[in-house]
Amino acid sequence: MTIELRRVTADDWETWRPVRLAALAEAPGAFGSTLDDWADAPEHRWRTRLSIPGALDLVAYDGPTAVGMASGVPGDAPGTTELISMWVDPDARGRGVATKLIRAVVGWAAEADSHSLELSVMPDNAVARRTYEWNGFVVADEPGDPLPDGRHKVVMRRDLTAERTLAAYEHGAEQYADRTDGHRSGLVDDLLALVAPGSHVLELGSGPGRDALALEDAGLVVDRTDGARSFVDALHAHGHAARVLDVRSDDLGGPYDAVFANAVLLHVARPLLPTVLERIRAAVRPGGVLAATVKHGDGDAWSTRKLDRARHFTYWSEHDLTAVVARAGWTEVIVRDSTHPGADERWLTVTARRPEEAGRP
Repeated sequence: MTIELRRVTADDWETWRPVRLAALAEAPGAFGSTLDDWADAPEHRWRTRLSIPGALDLVAYDGPTAVGMASGVPGDAPGTTELISMWVDPDARGRGVATKLIRAVVGWAAEADSHSLELSVMPDNAVARRTYEWNGFVVADEPGDPLPDGRHKVVMRRDLTAERTLAAYEHGAEQYADRTDGHRSGLVDDLLALVAPGSHVLELGSGPGRDALALEDAGLVVDRTDGARSFVDALHAHGHAARVLDVRSDDLGGPYDAVFANAVLLHVARPLLPTVLERIRAAVRPGGVLAATVKHGDGDAWSTRKLDRARHFTYWSEHDLTAVVARAGWTEVIVRDSTHPGADERWLTVTARRPEEAGRP
């Protein structure tokens, strides 16, 4: 099944109407309105619904058949957005339609520089809650709108810090390349000291591509990836194979001999790094290597260094980074200060190895 998302507007009311009615027929009241409210609604009402300023209305198609829909609108509070409609045809469930729709709405909200995306779900809809939780939403502390039986809808919220950072790269890939020197990073030499020529390396956050070229010149085979499509498109334009990859959720592939992540894991939120490190460990073969850099310091912060749009960084101490890498199942963990003399930022380099399996030489 190949899913295509199409954005609809007021001129597409004939396309939108049967999809929304199908959703309302399946779950009346789920979207704050009933089937009777809309079944005989005149065209101008549909057009008004599809003319909310700043809104996003999507229909998912499998060929000619509509199999899902989603709507996002600006929230009441500054910097917030809401997912107000979500539906997937029962026959299309379990095929990734919901995730594709949610990712599109998340990307749209991040482009608008929103810091959170919120939704409400019925308290007894466990399937919907699991779907949203799988896609990064967590239950909020406050109750949602009241229901006739005295209960309240459940409010769920997704933080968009990572997506806002990704949007900064999407918009500023060329600017980032111009403001980054062309010299290979010191992490290249760190990795070369740990692997044999011909080793297969997954590079996370290839960016402009300087380090991949250096690794290939040294005899390694590199799979280029980046979270920003703008970087991937630029790599394609220069004749390199590359793929868009979200290190938090996408299949990393493998098994690889090493994972190389220069200035990438510093964008991963502190609570998520253990899981990301476990996913990376699973992507390398036993005895495989991790080589990465992060910024040294305390807490986290936003910065407009190098790009006009802000990016978010998580800072680490040597002790805490060593501990989290070890807890994620890596051995031979070495974390050291790799700050260049005279630099105005401090950096940490970490190298580690996946344990050999029992019984292997």
